[in-house]
Amino acid sequence: MTILFQYVSALEPRFMSKNAVGKKLVSLAWVLGVLLLIYCFPRSCLVFLLLVVCCGVYDFLRNGLYDRDTIKKYFIGNGRNTWVLAPFNTLLDLLSSRNRHVYTMNDLPPAWREDLQQVIDDAMARKDEIISYLDERMAEKKRGMLFFQWYGRPIETTLDIPQLRKKLPFVKTIGVSVFNENRSTSFHFGPLRMMFRVLYNMAPAPHHEGVYIQVGKHKHYWHDDPLFIFDDTLMHASFNKNDAKRYCLFIDIVRPTLLPSVLNAVIAGFAGLVFTLRRVFYKNWKLIQ
Repeated sequence: MTILFQYVSALEPRFMSKNAVGKKLVSLAWVLGVLLLIYCFPRSCLVFLLLVVCCGVYDFLRNGLYDRDTIKKYFIGNGRNTWVLAPFNTLLDLLSSRNRHVYTMNDLPPAWREDLQQVIDDAMARKDEIISYLDERMAEKKRGMLFFQWYGRPIETTLDIPQLRKKLPFVKTIGVSVFNENRSTSFHFGPLRMMFRVLYNMAPAPHHEGVYIQVGKHKHYWHDDPLFIFDDTLMHASFNKNDAKRYCLFIDIVRPTLLPSVLNAVIAGFAGLVFTLRRVFYKNWKLIQ
């Protein structure tokens, strides 16, 4: 306890925000939890840690960025959950088609393209209604998110669009994200590689170098193409450095695989475990009902 007290005291809260202190404490708790598991189950933990380290190194190298900040962010920052889950994600890689990291529509199998295009068409047919609904509820919030379904489970919303709550074989999450003017995310990692992220810019993007998404080394400017598909376990961030809101369809698709029924079962199981806790995954967003 003395060591813990000294560590917390060393944070000097008068020079740090409450959020920064909280992040330090979470990191400390994570390290202490790992050390406790090692103490209680030394042999099992050694095997697991070796697996995590080996798969984590493979997973980290996929990002193509090897600087000190990226290493720190992945292994002890907001990527640490992705690191711990690296063995599971590596197994998913073995069960799936080759991971291209960034995709175009034509890279997807025909059945995946059909489902995805149907969602885009259904959403764009109600574009003005969706944007107006979000505008009324955003006020001065930095970023907002409206879900119609999440991991294959429909979500009831005041804005009733049944087509976007309809179950599809290869589309599991359907939502709309909105960034207020001059708002961006920090670089972060998604935890699981069961699905790939699809973003579709609903409103024409200005020709502006500050409106883009970066995944690893790759930058995608929204004025070049409204559609972007990528593996969100890679380090990524979205930027909206201009004086207009940005509205994007936020979609998760089952990653292309020869065993879609296996991945669908894994996704359904995960949804059953954490559906009620989904707000934790979007704690930095205003969730709009």
